[in-house]
Amino acid sequence: MSVSVEPSSKEYRLSVKKPTLLTLIVLISFGSMGMALFTPAIPAIMDHFSVSASLAQLTAMIYLVGYATGQLIYGPIAKGLGRKPALYIGIVISLIGTFLCALAAPLNSFSLLVVGRLIASLGASVGLSLTFLIISDYYYEVHARKVTAYTMLAFAVVPGIAIAIGGFLVGYLGWESCFYFLLAYGFFALFLVYRLAETGTEKEIGATKVKKVIHAYQRDFKNKILILYSTMIGATTAIIYIFAATAPIIVIKQMGVAPDIFGLLNLIPATGYFIGNFVAARLASFMKIKTVLKLGIILMCIGIGILSVIFFAGRANYFSLFLPMFVVYFGVPLFYSNAAVLATFRISDKPNASSIMSFLNIGGAVVGLTLIEVLHMNPTYGMPTVFIVILTVMLFLFRKGQKLIED
Repeated sequence: MSVSVEPSSKEYRLSVKKPTLLTLIVLISFGSMGMALFTPAIPAIMDHFSVSASLAQLTAMIYLVGYATGQLIYGPIAKGLGRKPALYIGIVISLIGTFLCALAAPLNSFSLLVVGRLIASLGASVGLSLTFLIISDYYYEVHARKVTAYTMLAFAVVPGIAIAIGGFLVGYLGWESCFYFLLAYGFFALFLVYRLAETGTEKEIGATKVKKVIHAYQRDFKNKILILYSTMIGATTAIIYIFAATAPIIVIKQMGVAPDIFGLLNLIPATGYFIGNFVAARLASFMKIKTVLKLGIILMCIGIGILSVIFFAGRANYFSLFLPMFVVYFGVPLFYSNAAVLATFRISDKPNASSIMSFLNIGGAVVGLTLIEVLHMNPTYGMPTVFIVILTVMLFLFRKGQKLIED
């Protein structure tokens, strides 16, 4: 089904129907929807099961761990069975886990809720894992940078919408209604996958055999460009998750800002992320990939630098938090969308590359949130401290990555 055309003459690799932007957005945000929609239900779950805040938050952390681990499952399946069968398998697993979560309420079983969240996250991880693969299947590199940037708009829009929906559902229909909504969302994703054309033109015999999977991952984890740029992508994701987890404590608890005002202030960095993706898509047409990467990391340095100076000087207020984060969130998609294309296009086994990149991406969030917990610092100082550590690691890896590209 492949079409032999030069990248300069046509933007597509395949003659199959082009994947719609809606499908790509729903798939890439499938896991984050399950994560974000659930968060307003945590206080209600504490009351329903009479558990502590830390135990209730376990349902969020276990989801994130499963979400990271699940990224490595679907690359081999996509190679052996095709992209669509892999998506069907992942979404069905997610639906089963979500259904178990819904049953936890009438059965009054907190353990079932935790198990259901883990199963749901292992299934939901298929979306992020295969979206980049489908893009790399269908598009040549230059156009893939544009499509990736537009697809990543989901990360700016979906979490906010999901939290708003989750808050409404919990407030009016009870916490278990979140899972009924996620079931409906899962079936909608299945419908979009049904309409999606298969972009995997060749199937690899025995790709799902354990020995072959282990050997393939051992081989591809040695690819320096893939690992370096995927790790840096994970670092940017860590910054986003740390901010999401820490900002409410700083602004609501310490600064005394009302939750509804906090929600409005969150639109500032979200707007930066939204605009950054559009800029990244535009720059892909006439600017080299390494130049856009540099621009993205420079903006992140500027934003984190300003925030750190103000916070360590004891002058923190909500504008000194959200305005610098606008700059950071503007820079993240410039870096992320181009690094994602760079990582996955520099390796022949694209299913493995996509899975490894997504694993290190979400793994970065797990490491970042663990680090912020281990430090036990006042969030006002802990957040910029961890940001500086992450940025230092990124700069070190970035220098090594640039040399690899030039070589």
